[in-house]
Amino acid sequence: MKRIVSIVLILAIMLTVASALIACTPRDEILKLYMPGEYIDEEIFEEFEAWYEKETGKKVTVEIETFDAVENVQLAVEGSKADYDLLCPSDYMVEYLIKNGLVQKVDKSIIDVSAPGLFKSQYIKTTEMFDPTLEYAVPYMYGTLGIVYDITKTGREITSWEALFGNEFKSKRSVKDSMRDSYAAACLYNARNEVINLSGDAKKAKVQEIFERTDASTVEAAKNALLSVKKSAEWDVDNVKFEMAANKSNVAVALMWSCDAGYVMNDYEDADGEEHTGNRNLWYVVPEEGGNVYIDAFVISKYAENVTAANYFLKFLCEKDTAIANSEYAGAISPVAAAYDELYEAYKTDDEMFEGTSDGWKEMFLDMMFPSKETLDKCGIMKDLGEGKTAVSNMWSSIQ
Repeated sequence: MKRIVSIVLILAIMLTVASALIACTPRDEILKLYMPGEYIDEEIFEEFEAWYEKETGKKVTVEIETFDAVENVQLAVEGSKADYDLLCPSDYMVEYLIKNGLVQKVDKSIIDVSAPGLFKSQYIKTTEMFDPTLEYAVPYMYGTLGIVYDITKTGREITSWEALFGNEFKSKRSVKDSMRDSYAAACLYNARNEVINLSGDAKKAKVQEIFERTDASTVEAAKNALLSVKKSAEWDVDNVKFEMAANKSNVAVALMWSCDAGYVMNDYEDADGEEHTGNRNLWYVVPEEGGNVYIDAFVISKYAENVTAANYFLKFLCEKDTAIANSEYAGAISPVAAAYDELYEAYKTDDEMFEGTSDGWKEMFLDMMFPSKETLDKCGIMKDLGEGKTAVSNMWSSIQ
């Protein structure tokens, strides 16, 4: 017991000393990140620190803090002027930060997002919808919002938002406890007759227009759709993906991001770090009425104190090996062209991964991770709602 107490005391002293040393480190030798949890391979930090010193002759240590909701970024920067260098929000929040002068331009002499061939062209076009001049945001990961379903529970393939909002899977559904995602899904469901017979550019434009609606009738209709499933759905953010993967839930259909779906379809670690075999009975679909394509991007905070290291870190993220490492860790795919192409070939030719799966499962999985033009043509992006945000927020609060 004395030996254990001594070890504990030594560890406590070491942590105290380490904290003191960090506190004494000059601010220009620290790079502070603020981003979603479990969304970056922290093993790259040491690689970056060595690479940065080689590139610039300067030392830097990477620190990271995580958030659960994208709206925390607005609170941190606009509300608290928080001491972060790099932020990693979603597209609509990037748009808000740019509009309100809360981010700095990227140094194009270090990393130029518009450089030909650096990113896949389809995701550069998406980025231009929230950063028109490509001066502020560096795309990090992309994905879609749709429905995950357990085909052993549904008994058939799912194609429509009706599966989430109708009565067929009552008490066997999960809705995201997330205002923007649930509002978007409800709006697409309510407007299904407006888009169901469209295709190509016409469908994409109509879905985008629906995403931007905040008029009273649209908000009220979305509220009614969400209220209709309030008591017969599991409201969740992350747990349901693990429950469905382990077949410990009666949920048959769930509103989910493609990255989360891909994470638990493939072999994965659960929230406790335990390894599991992926569930190949789970399928994913962007419903025929339309869905969402999102871009999560890094931006430099207005209040960044280590702007040089921030720009070099953005460049480092766009290195092929770094982008691949982060894609494999996060379960999403980087839009960096070299990484995207290599990952696509790796997935496509991984016979072991698809061995024993049902007909069509491989094609479904590949389209989930690397959406086809047909899939992207039925997807809009979430935009900053501007003055309409208050009405949507009030609606969401009333539901909660």
